[in-house]
Amino acid sequence: MKDSNRCSAQRGFSLVELMIAMLLGLILIIGVMQIFITSKQTYSVQQSAATMQEDARFVLSRISSELRQMGMFGCLDIERLPAATRNQIPTAFATPVSFQDDILTIITADSAVERVTEDVTLTASGLGAGWLLVSDCVAGLGIDNGAGVTAAAGDLVIPVRQLEYRLTDHALKTRVNGMGNFETLIEGVSGFEVQFGLAATDADVHVSGAYVTDITGAEKRVRSVRLALQLAEDPSDPDAGSVKTKDFTLVAALRNRLD
Repeated sequence: MKDSNRCSAQRGFSLVELMIAMLLGLILIIGVMQIFITSKQTYSVQQSAATMQEDARFVLSRISSELRQMGMFGCLDIERLPAATRNQIPTAFATPVSFQDDILTIITADSAVERVTEDVTLTASGLGAGWLLVSDCVAGLGIDNGAGVTAAAGDLVIPVRQLEYRLTDHALKTRVNGMGNFETLIEGVSGFEVQFGLAATDADVHVSGAYVTDITGAEKRVRSVRLALQLAEDPSDPDAGSVKTKDFTLVAALRNRLD
């Protein structure tokens, strides 16, 4: 008599089913890897773009701040000094901003303007300045000519610096007081341009006409400066990088020329 509880035969995966399962698993792994690679590339691009943005903000904010302070000497108004005293002013002060030989030069007073409380002899080099002005803000004016200058109690001490910026080797570099080598501020720079907005006359305060690069003979009519900065992931070949070349522009008004 045959057993009615005979067990059905066990059946495993066929070779075809195993191959299909392996193929599906491989496709899944490739998909996950592709998502990971794409996410990593996107993150890298975003980081590069953010770095460019921060570099541009840092440089343009720094230069524009220095431009806005150009011609500021604390309470000292050079134009209102007696003629004999005004003649002592260094000739470089007549051109406080220029862009020649691809170098932007700015002459501006340091923010560390102080009033002394006792008689003291000071030097420009001792305060990290190119020139040192000492004045009572009325008619008196002393200028350090290398040997130092004496400030009386109550005098205002005004360090004045010369700042230079230039683009070289795809890096924007700076130098202070015309001494030493240029030091790198940021890299990855493919372009740096400077243009000037001029007033129609020395007495006008508003910019008239298009911005220009040559201000020879018109230095007193400069009212604003336009800075154009171009950054690239690969400045030697801007189209080769994964991040497109980015252009940044800022216009700085010269406050002491608008009053």
